[in-house]
Amino acid sequence: MMDYYTFLIYSHILGFILLGGGLAAVFVSELRAYRAREVHVFVEAARYTAIQYDVLVLPGALIAGSSGLFLVLELELGFFQEPWVVGMWGLFVFEFLEGNIFTRIQFRRTLRESVKLLEHGRLTEEARDEARTVIGLIVHFLDLPLFAVIVYCGKVRPDTWAELGLAIGVAVVVASILTVFVPRLARRDLEPEGQEAMP
Repeated sequence: MMDYYTFLIYSHILGFILLGGGLAAVFVSELRAYRAREVHVFVEAARYTAIQYDVLVLPGALIAGSSGLFLVLELELGFFQEPWVVGMWGLFVFEFLEGNIFTRIQFRRTLRESVKLLEHGRLTEEARDEARTVIGLIVHFLDLPLFAVIVYCGKVRPDTWAELGLAIGVAVVVASILTVFVPRLARRDLEPEGQEAMP
């Protein structure tokens, strides 16, 4: 019979698999939206993003967060003694709050605006910009880099604050590069006027 500690470990791993897979799926569906030329493809990508967030990311975060909390208590690690523990729960809490405030609002906004586009049958650059906010764009591209830092803290377990700070700094730089270049590269082949009316 599985003991309590083993159950927590497996639950923690399952949570991170769901969370990481969900974030990767959201990234791909958003990339598809950036590259979309047709309205129905843009709307489909927005729907997939919302579904993947609700089905994978949120449950994964709840499982990983709750099992992580009980693991810290079970192992008596303390919440502020070790840099890697602080990094894991601190970044996780930040990601959870950011995801359920800014990111969720952004996804719902994109979905709502994309449905409106179906009435017009035309996908323009103005419509793309209306469907997204600058803050929403930034927090979206922060998700995967910060998730990578959380995994780094759990696997490598940096024992100094400098290592933790460096990892977070690298994640922010990577997120900044993604924020600036991914939308531009994804839409580099699109016409400035946007997609013509659907047949």
